[in-house]
Amino acid sequence: MSSFSAQILPLATTFFIALALTMVFTPAVQFFCRRRGLVALPSGSRWHKKETPIFGGVAILLGIVISLIPFNTMMWEPRFLGLLAGALIVFSVGLWDDIQSLGPVPKILGQIVAACIVVWSGVVFDFGDHRLLAILLTILWIVAVTNSFNLIDNMDGLCAGTACISGIVLIAWAFVISDPLVGLLSAALAGACLGFLRYNFSPASIFMGDCGSMLLGFSLSVASILITEKYLGNLVATLLVPVLVLGVPIFDSTFVSFTRYIRGQSIAKGGKDHASHRLVILGLSERRTVLLIYAFSLILGVTAFLYTYLNLSVLVVFSIVLLAGAVVFGLFLGDVKIEQSELPSVLAERKGDPPAVLLTNVFHKRSTVEMLLDLISICVAFYTATLLRYETHLTPERMQLFWQTLPVIIPIKLVTLYSFGLYRSMWRYLGIVDLIHIARAVTTASVFSVLAVLMLWRFEGFSRSVFVMDWLILLILAGGLRLLFRGLRETLPGIQKNSGRRILIVGAGDAGEMLVREMLNNSRLGYLPVGFIDDNPGKLGRRMFGVEVIGARSDLQRLILEERIEEVIIAIPSALDEGLSEYFARCAELGVPCRKTQSLI
Repeated sequence: MSSFSAQILPLATTFFIALALTMVFTPAVQFFCRRRGLVALPSGSRWHKKETPIFGGVAILLGIVISLIPFNTMMWEPRFLGLLAGALIVFSVGLWDDIQSLGPVPKILGQIVAACIVVWSGVVFDFGDHRLLAILLTILWIVAVTNSFNLIDNMDGLCAGTACISGIVLIAWAFVISDPLVGLLSAALAGACLGFLRYNFSPASIFMGDCGSMLLGFSLSVASILITEKYLGNLVATLLVPVLVLGVPIFDSTFVSFTRYIRGQSIAKGGKDHASHRLVILGLSERRTVLLIYAFSLILGVTAFLYTYLNLSVLVVFSIVLLAGAVVFGLFLGDVKIEQSELPSVLAERKGDPPAVLLTNVFHKRSTVEMLLDLISICVAFYTATLLRYETHLTPERMQLFWQTLPVIIPIKLVTLYSFGLYRSMWRYLGIVDLIHIARAVTTASVFSVLAVLMLWRFEGFSRSVFVMDWLILLILAGGLRLLFRGLRETLPGIQKNSGRRILIVGAGDAGEMLVREMLNNSRLGYLPVGFIDDNPGKLGRRMFGVEVIGARSDLQRLILEERIEEVIIAIPSALDEGLSEYFARCAELGVPCRKTQSLI
């Protein structure tokens, strides 16, 4: 048997056994729960509307454990015994919490005990001689990831699907590093999650409960540590790779913890303020939200896997760019208001004074975060430009020159960007004029940086192409991050506007742009812009905020009938009423209201 077959056959066998067993056990658990009345009732902190069995984690555990029995030689390995013992403790704590709600302290205490058992069995981050730091970070990592998966179990199929993707990425890692323990464990996890997803994807007929989500989080956190034991001697990679593999639950738990702390709300209590809930509030369906988060999880997992093929420096650059994008995404989601029904409970839970004024001012002022993102962009741009210029010839002398130059260009560029007023703009309304302004600011900052290098070092040992590439990359990053925020704002509201009064807008000009922008941004108006009509043939087929110019004046009555238009709005403020009489007459014939913008704004 070839080496490839010898590795892939056990992984495939474990995966499909776990998949089949979980698909068999889940309906049995579901039947038992309904007979015993062990169901989750709809409540303010849950995202479902009917009674649903909640002990799906039992089926997941059985699928994982039984699928690993054929490989019983592995079960006597200390690392596996420690993992198994810790997983059973975490599962038991979660099961207890499902039956009789526990407070956060007993749950975390159980997770710490389980993490200590894993550390005692020999599973720990490799930080060289820093053994105490490694043990502490290992325990914190296991507890944090376990709770992160527990937190993202807030929507049908979200936790199971994300865990399945993470498991598949870990299978690929195990295959590359030839670690059968990680491979078989990840295959069992991925197979069990996929089998459970058959019943848990929207609309879910069963939930995994805390016993399931904590079991998956704990097991994946330990598996992510195990993959760092081989070929990852670098400290940065040891920390970076597991974070990327499990990036989605880590982002969500960090985002929720931060926003709740700022609002003075309990971090431990459930709620509808997670990233997934906010995406649904923005207009995505539950299924699309879950699929989008799956895509994010897959992108992060593939980025982590690239470490086996790319230089660590390139991986670090990719990771920093992803981090900056995650911050922008978090800022965007932070603008989404939570449901008004939750506000009284938030205020009731506020104890004592709100967070310190300084802390509130710092974190509520978006300009501070914008400046931090630009700081990251400046470092990434200069480092990437240096890396692209020298590639394999990046000698220690050139790196020393890079480290000497970076502290000089950072303040120069930040001060220049600040003096151009980049931190006074509103990203949500970013336009062409703003992009031109950003280009001017970045160009001026790059020129000042070159002048500083010329005065300090007379440009000796420096490459001109590095500064040219640095300017271009910084321009892309500074403009791209701001455009990302604007793009999210424009895309998601466009998805949610699938209901409302169907409006046809006459005039695809400035007034029409203002009108459709307000309709898309303000859901309270109850308007759905279907299309524009304009007599300029050059505009036919063009789009403005996703709304297409679908015809001219002669097509008015046909479009009203075909598109089921409920109201026509004329967005040509300069036109005289006499010249618009034809529109009013044709609309009157079909019994459709027709108004001019002056009567609205």
